[in-house]
Amino acid sequence: MAEVYRILIVDDERNERTGIEKLIRRYQFHLEVVQASNGREALEKFEQNGIDILLTDIKMPLMSGIELIKEVHKRGWDPICIIYSAYGEFEYAQNAIALGVMQYLLKPIKMQEFQNLFEHVVSLCEEKDHQQAESEALKIKLRNVENDKMYRQLLKYLESEADERSEDTEELFAREALVPVILSSYSYLFSRYWENYEEDINKIFDNNPVIINKDDTQTLVLAGCGRLASQRKREEVCERLIQMSRDNFQSEIFIVMGTKCSSMEELKAQYEIMREQLDYQFFITESTYFLIEESGFVKKESDMLSIYFKKILTCAKLKDFQGIKSEFEKAFEYVEKNVGFSSIYIKYNFSEVIKQCCEILHSGERLMEVVEDIYGSRSIAQVKQAVSHLIDVLAEDERSQNEENRVVIMAKAYIHEHYQDCTLSVSSIADELGISSAYLSTQFKAETGQQLVKYISWYRIERARDLLTTTNVKVGEVAKKVGYLNTSYFISLFRNNMGCSPAKYRERVFKDEG
Repeated sequence: MAEVYRILIVDDERNERTGIEKLIRRYQFHLEVVQASNGREALEKFEQNGIDILLTDIKMPLMSGIELIKEVHKRGWDPICIIYSAYGEFEYAQNAIALGVMQYLLKPIKMQEFQNLFEHVVSLCEEKDHQQAESEALKIKLRNVENDKMYRQLLKYLESEADERSEDTEELFAREALVPVILSSYSYLFSRYWENYEEDINKIFDNNPVIINKDDTQTLVLAGCGRLASQRKREEVCERLIQMSRDNFQSEIFIVMGTKCSSMEELKAQYEIMREQLDYQFFITESTYFLIEESGFVKKESDMLSIYFKKILTCAKLKDFQGIKSEFEKAFEYVEKNVGFSSIYIKYNFSEVIKQCCEILHSGERLMEVVEDIYGSRSIAQVKQAVSHLIDVLAEDERSQNEENRVVIMAKAYIHEHYQDCTLSVSSIADELGISSAYLSTQFKAETGQQLVKYISWYRIERARDLLTTTNVKVGEVAKKVGYLNTSYFISLFRNNMGCSPAKYRERVFKDEG
């Protein structure tokens, strides 16, 4: 359906105005007609309506048509102007043309001239709309390029140990403080349904959040704190994200939400805490969320103690003694900050976990001594001391292994062979190796210092770079060949990793080689 433009007809003679409106209807021009009897009334109509076309008589009381056009331009309006003049007023018409009015209608009106003029004017309106749309699209494109550059710098700053950041990133906090949120998918949700998922994220946060694709299964959202001011509001948003993922995409999702950040330093500190929580994703099978309090303490929607214990046992299987100690410290902090845990409950559960650790590590001879120390403790501090001492002793007993773990080698080999499969994920690799996702992800990070999902994303980008520089395959096909069904998601991920789009990367390489 054609765009409906609004025309303002200004003439002190009512019959003239009505006659022109009837002609517009007769020739079925898609125009909404507004009328005014003089220049002052016309200016009021401009204030009340968006006017696309101004048709004005030249000779009118209070304000002439020429004066009206001057005032309209002075006030910043830019309609297509038509002067309506008798033959004897052609000198006025020449003055109007000097003002930039290129359309005029002579009295008495000739039907064919009227039709030709209005067809031309409507086409001018359409051309003007088209130019404005192109201009706006260009502005958006340039703004997106600048934003992409800033987001890359931000992600680099957050993920590196160095304190190097761009001044541009501070602009993110210009309007209000931000709350960081990491969304982590259990599968290939983002890479398959990205445009729809991004749209739903915007609806839920409802304040134009910053959305940055981190890797194949993780997205960072920076949302204004107004909507997330209280813990209850933050919980509601997390619950809506989980429900949306289940209802719209039949997928489970893991969420870590930080607290209010007013500077880059605060954001980086929050991000470090949040990244640590991502390791627990593979110890939980259903959607869940973690909320970081201002104190740095983490609250989950259900009990955390069992999750800490699961990871302790996984670390024991890996002989990751630093990991065991770290998870025990979190477990102790949890019971100290949550009321309702009795002394006997704490001693029994921690003793059971210690027992299982010793069994896994074949260190049963150490067990009785530490269990006696735990049950003989009169405070949590004494229990902590007994557990910490045991871990140190076990670590000394275990000779260090410098060779990369066989599981990691097998996982990498599987990725190298199956990176083109869009369903490739931590869980699919774990299934192939016959181990749990939790064990695999923890082992991989312990051995390489890198998250497995990050490695999958990195390897796919490397293969994409090879295809871009050694073939003429289109970007959409490159995306599919490295396991991404959604081209726009692939482009976004590639840009965040390489600093430019795939097409620009190919262009630069060929230019450098030329």
